[in-house]
Formats: sequence, C-alpha cells, structure tokens
Amino acid sequence: MNRMFETLFLAVVGFMLAVIPGSARADDPPTKELNELQGTWKLVSVEIDGKATDPIGGQPKWVIKGEKVFYGGTEIAGLQVDASTSPRVIDLKFSDPERVYEGIYAVEKGTLKICINRQAEGTKDRPGKLSTMDQSDWRLLVFEQEKDGKSNATDGLGGYIGLALGTDPDTKEVIVNASLKGAPSDKAGFKKDDVILKVGGVAVADPPSAVNLVRKAKPGDKLEFLIRRGKEESTLTVKVGVLPFALVASLG
Repeated sequence: MNRMFETLFLAVVGFMLAVIPGSARADDPPTKELNELQGTWKLVSVEIDGKATDPIGGQPKWVIKGEKVFYGGTEIAGLQVDASTSPRVIDLKFSDPERVYEGIYAVEKGTLKICINRQAEGTKDRPGKLSTMDQSDWRLLVFEQEKDGKSNATDGLGGYIGLALGTDPDTKEVIVNASLKGAPSDKAGFKKDDVILKVGGVAVADPPSAVNLVRKAKPGDKLEFLIRRGKEESTLTVKVGVLPFALVASLG
C-alpha cells in the first residue's frame, strides 16, 4: 500500500512539474521580452551630460544570449527586463566588480539604447528618459545590431594592460604611477616608478603616446616594454587584455 501511494505521489509531482509555469529549464529559449535583445550589438556612442562621445578604445561588442551579456568572449553581466512599463526597465548586474546598474531601454530598427545610472550603490535614481541632459550620473549607451554576428569576440576592442602613467617632474620621462592589482601589467611585474622607455620597440615621449601604442595592440597580443628600474634596463612582456567595459562606457 505504501509503495502504491509513493508511486502515485511521484506521478502527480511529475505531472505538476511538467505543466506548472515557472519550471523552466536552463536550456529553454529566452522569454518574449528578451527575444529582441538577442544577438551581437556594437557600441557606437556613449552620451554624457547630453553630449555623444565615441566609446573609449574603439567600438566594442556585446553578445546577448538569454539573460547573459558577453563582452570580449567573457560573461560580464546578467540582465533583467520589464517591457510592460513605459519606458521599458532594464537592470544590469555586473560580476567584476559586483554592482547593479538600473536603467531603461528601447529597441528600434536595429538600434538598442540603454540609459543607466552609473551610481550602483546607495540611493539610486533610475533614469526616466533616454537622455543624459543635466544628469551627470547617467550614461546613454547606443548600440547597433550586427546581423551576421560572425566577427571575433575581441574585434573592435582596444588593448588594456592596467597601468596608470605619469611624467617625472625632473626628467620628463614616462613613469609608472601605479599598476592595477590583478591587471596584465601587475602579472608582468611592473612596479611604481618604473621608467618606460619603449613600447613594442617604439620610443615613448609622454604618457599619451604610450597609451596609444597599447590601445593599438589586440587583446591576446604579447607586448614588450623596455623599462628602467633604478639604473638597470630590462624588458617586461605583457599579455594584452581586454579594456574593462566600465572604462569603455565611462561608468567609473
């Protein structure tokens, strides 16, 4: 009798799981709300204080699959949307560092516009319009959809190594002010006050020229730096990384 009851119970539970909404599996297709966001999107402009600017370091791409956002081939954020509101609501939950940006969005004729509040902590103010005029903490990201979506994940991305550079007040040489913890430069062994003489075999005269040479490198490239530490010169080889999206979109 107990075995019969157990069999009947399992059968009922199985039936309920099959028909009750909300029991979606991980491989289920995206919801109707997310359908129009799926695919590859190229960031073409970032609006700050009402003025459209080019993204820092090129025109990077987002690939949206389901509720996940991929950048440079790596998952960087999850997204939640509500298309029933006006304007439509979107939340972007980034993982490194962990923070949630609240915003609104619109999709029209292959263009995706997302206006977010870059203040991800404390009291938040979700944008109410797709404009940053008179709103210094808002950012309007404008994407264009790539129909084929066959380009390399790192196409359009500028190189990144994580060095903060400055100029020695006496010698006017390019020096390292800081190497960000965990960045490619940190892994390569850069230290504060290292003097940078050449990047990729090219002599550098000031911080902007050094930065431009790094940005021209592609993520994954190995870039050699001729440095001077104290009185000794040496070469450090850095594996170029992907410019963090927060820097690309001026979210920091």
